[in-house]
Amino acid sequence: MSLTAMAWRYLRFRWFVSLLTLFGIAIGVALVSAVLALRHQSEQAFSKDAVLYDLVAGGKGSPLQLILSSVYHLDSPTGNLPYSDYQRFQHDSRVLWSAPIGLGDNYKGYRIVGTEVHFFDLPDQDGKPFFQLARGRIFEDTFEVVIGSQVASSTSLDLDDVFFGTHGLVEVPGAEIHRDFPYRVSGVLAPTGTAQDRAIFGTLSSVWEIHESEDRLHSAILGSAVLESRQKREATAILFRLKTPGLRLWMADEIRNSTQGIATVPVNEILRFQRSIIDPLQRILLSISAAVIVVAFLTVFLTLYQAAERRRQDIAILRALGALRSEIAFLVFFEGLMLAAIGIILGLLLGHGGLALGSETLYAKTGFLVHPWEISKTESFALLAMGLCGAIASLFPAITSYRRTPILDLQLNE
Repeated sequence: MSLTAMAWRYLRFRWFVSLLTLFGIAIGVALVSAVLALRHQSEQAFSKDAVLYDLVAGGKGSPLQLILSSVYHLDSPTGNLPYSDYQRFQHDSRVLWSAPIGLGDNYKGYRIVGTEVHFFDLPDQDGKPFFQLARGRIFEDTFEVVIGSQVASSTSLDLDDVFFGTHGLVEVPGAEIHRDFPYRVSGVLAPTGTAQDRAIFGTLSSVWEIHESEDRLHSAILGSAVLESRQKREATAILFRLKTPGLRLWMADEIRNSTQGIATVPVNEILRFQRSIIDPLQRILLSISAAVIVVAFLTVFLTLYQAAERRRQDIAILRALGALRSEIAFLVFFEGLMLAAIGIILGLLLGHGGLALGSETLYAKTGFLVHPWEISKTESFALLAMGLCGAIASLFPAITSYRRTPILDLQLNE
């Protein structure tokens, strides 16, 4: 029988202890793999949306809230800007592309984003069109919309389907449904892997018309004139792509000084958000995972050492039959390597399998497309480090077995 087969039989003989050890290693590795993979994927997803726009202008408030609401469709807007501000900066010599957006309604939790036709001319980083139509056409009439790929798959909406928007940015039971203003789907966008897949893009005019109609109704009920604030048409945010990124701070300062709102750089806010909130949480999770792995590999060391002590007579007989010291050491060492390797593989499958199970939910909630089986360089280094720890934990019991004297061991057992 080969030494590797003997090592496997020894593991099977101590199946309960082996399973507990494997479970400890697998849990630790799964946590490390999941945290590192999710970190890598989230950074890619966040940056993919953040680099779409050089600058975002909106009402005064939190810059991060402005970015999350207007770029990622995840938060409430900070306020509005007069549409005239957009018109003033639209033809600025520093601006390559710009578009206003208006928020206020949703359909089944997906935000209806009012904008203008040239919004879909947004170029990517290579100068190619970022948005591609999977089918249909860009809206032409006031109440036509183009829907993101996630909206289409989740709601089953398709070309020429009609639906009604609901007041508010999130789906709330009992919220007002605008049944007097039916939307018709004119096009479906191809997947982009960004938060834009969760948006319903319509005309800014439709947003204005719906809410001005509400104001007229409220005014009629109250017996007052139409509210003056609604006569001045507004935009929730203005999105900019500049001719060169070096113009960002200059233009942001000008917008802050010449309007009643603020302007911020999406990439800067997302980096600040990651460093101040996400990174500390990830470090805590990685610390917990590392502690679990250390305990698991200490268990490997103790298990092998105790097993070698219990098998002193077996090892002595093998030595007496002609087995070399190196072969005995390899037997113990390979037994530990098998435990470590199987535990790491199981942990890798558990960690990435958990991401695979949650990727659809994550995409539906945030629009972030996660590739659950992708292994980053950081994770590869972490796996190599854990394999090295397993080898070290197996090495010391192997050295102890190597130094044993077979005659003495046989006499002790007699």
